[in-house]
Amino acid sequence: MTRALLQILFVLAILFIGAAIPSHAFQKVKKERMKIPTTEVTKETIPVFKGIEAAWRGGDAGALSGFVGEQRVHLSVRGLGEEGGYFSKPQVFYLFKRMFKATKLKRFEFVKFHNSGSKARKVYGTAYRSFESTSSGRLFQDKVYVTLKLEGERWVVSEIKSTW
Repeated sequence: MTRALLQILFVLAILFIGAAIPSHAFQKVKKERMKIPTTEVTKETIPVFKGIEAAWRGGDAGALSGFVGEQRVHLSVRGLGEEGGYFSKPQVFYLFKRMFKATKLKRFEFVKFHNSGSKARKVYGTAYRSFESTSSGRLFQDKVYVTLKLEGERWVVSEIKSTW
């Protein structure tokens, strides 16, 4: 056989073998690589998220800042009046106190929790929020993401950000 004929037979054999493998086998491998492990929300994190939800609903800046730990917290929340940055516990209190005066809350509710579980060091919750600006009367809706981290044996807020 000539070299060209051998090359053609080799290419045809490769194509035949490739066609014999079902495409769902490749999709299964791709899906398994894309899986991100998720675990259940723990007994330790749920009360923190519920406390944050209650403080936000009640417009209680003191209770909300009580969930802040020793380190600065990253805030980027619509309505705070700041572009975003890292703030200490007292600054978090005053920023939220000012925001709660400038807005009228219509809804704040956690709807999802991610990366939580006994082995997780950080967890976050997604909340839906709607509020009205007291100065303009405009209604806003966004998602608020609250990230908790384990500080010692206590879950504390490390970040709060909202969609713009």
